[in-house]
Amino acid sequence: MDRFYSLCLQGDLNAAMKYLDSIQPKTKEMERIHQMYMERFYSPEYAEQILDGDRWIKDVLAAYHHYFRTVLTNADSLHEAEADLNNRLKSLLEMESPFMIDETENELAAIFAKKGYHFLGGVTPPYRGAYIWKRCEPIDFKVEIPHQSITVTVNMMSDFLLEGWMGFATFNNRTVGGWAQEDGLYCNAKRYENLDHDDFQVSYLKHEAQHIADYRSFPGLPSAELEYRAKLVELIYTKDHSLLKKFLNDAKNDPDFPHPHASYKIIRNLSFEIFSKDYEFDLHVWLEEDYQKISSAALELFDQNTSELVGA
Repeated sequence: MDRFYSLCLQGDLNAAMKYLDSIQPKTKEMERIHQMYMERFYSPEYAEQILDGDRWIKDVLAAYHHYFRTVLTNADSLHEAEADLNNRLKSLLEMESPFMIDETENELAAIFAKKGYHFLGGVTPPYRGAYIWKRCEPIDFKVEIPHQSITVTVNMMSDFLLEGWMGFATFNNRTVGGWAQEDGLYCNAKRYENLDHDDFQVSYLKHEAQHIADYRSFPGLPSAELEYRAKLVELIYTKDHSLLKKFLNDAKNDPDFPHPHASYKIIRNLSFEIFSKDYEFDLHVWLEEDYQKISSAALELFDQNTSELVGA
């Protein structure tokens, strides 16, 4: 199901469901997942079960759920869906026009804070969040990334009410591990039970620490470029082909989706460096290469990109 969830994270549930439909015969688990997706995304009478007892919170979550269902099954309606989301949220705040959605979400954040929750709005490209969680515990880490070490504060988040459109698109089977802000890092604690494992130390900590370093050195760098550099850092420090396999599976040549686009750019550039070809699609070809060669090529691409940014 990795391919299925990768398609979900590319923001196109129709393509993901077409892929799932193509798998024959299906296991009982696949049949269960198919039914869940049909109910959530294609049944007009379906309503999410929201456990929080606060009526206002339930209505806010329902507004975001409606928005997610709309854009994930009909991305052409993105602007209309965002306007509709803003109107639904403004009605809960009893706000008058012409508040833009960023201002609306600022008001939401203030109310959630009074209710004991953290709220982060904005966009996880190409769709809006939001992320809503209750607990946050700060921990300091010293992190080695290419050519430097930095100390970062990681805010370990837990007790989520909403995990953005990616969580909704995958029934939280694939969720955002966290993000970087100028005041530190934010980590979805349930994703990382073992803080010594490479999933946390490399795919989260080094990835996000590179974002912090790039915010300082290259302010204003576009999201796709930030992800390209951070994913290269993952390949530099990981020990085997597992991350490369994931990037190959996730890759999509669409700048509107920074993570899949960064994966595409990495596979494309590594293909040229290692195989002297435009793009190597076959995982088995990659697996025949010693991983240290791939790691070294990733470092070369990282240094090349840094030189280009410094000289820009």
